[in-house]
Amino acid sequence: MMSGDVANKDRSRSRDRKDSRPRSRDSRRLEAKDEDHGVDTIKITDDDAAFILGKGGKTKEKLARVSRAEIELFERDLVLEIRGTKIQRKRAKKYCEGVMAQRTGPVNVTEEYDDDDLTMLNVPQEAVGFVTGRAGNFLRSIEEEWSTLMFFCEVDGSRGRGREHEKLAIFGDVRGRRGSELKVLSAVETKVPGYLEKIRHEVLDRDKGKDETGTWGTD
Repeated sequence: MMSGDVANKDRSRSRDRKDSRPRSRDSRRLEAKDEDHGVDTIKITDDDAAFILGKGGKTKEKLARVSRAEIELFERDLVLEIRGTKIQRKRAKKYCEGVMAQRTGPVNVTEEYDDDDLTMLNVPQEAVGFVTGRAGNFLRSIEEEWSTLMFFCEVDGSRGRGREHEKLAIFGDVRGRRGSELKVLSAVETKVPGYLEKIRHEVLDRDKGKDETGTWGTD
């Protein structure tokens, strides 16, 4: 009997020692991450709400997937609620504003848009319609495949007016942007053979080493 009591006491002491151990570095990191979490709200219009929601809620789901934030649309109050870390909220807000801006015209993308989540790609004018697809279906299919957000945009306040190229903004992580970029370039090459060779120096090493593996996350 005594030996059983001693064993139980030893186990109890062992549990106490485990409970009193200092928290691991991982748990402290998780706490720090939690402290970075917050909520932002954006007041929107009826028309904006329809654009953000998209058909069957797909646009809202895409925005949340690309930004990695939680996005809730309160249609009755016309309020958009964004939950996540500081960078997740910033990106989600930026993406939502970009989608809403498309309702009234081209989006003007400035340097402030780049939070290490943006690739800008020149698309020849003669290939823009082909890359966009009917009702934007080709771009939407690439977004779905690579978890990215893509739209043609203005950079210097002018778009289309006699320009040889349109700027395509691709938002997402390194791997997603790279996959989307190559898929678009493949389509461009169909319409404008030899175009990839012309911009090879610009595209080949773009974002090289910027992901954790140093391989664009593709290996």
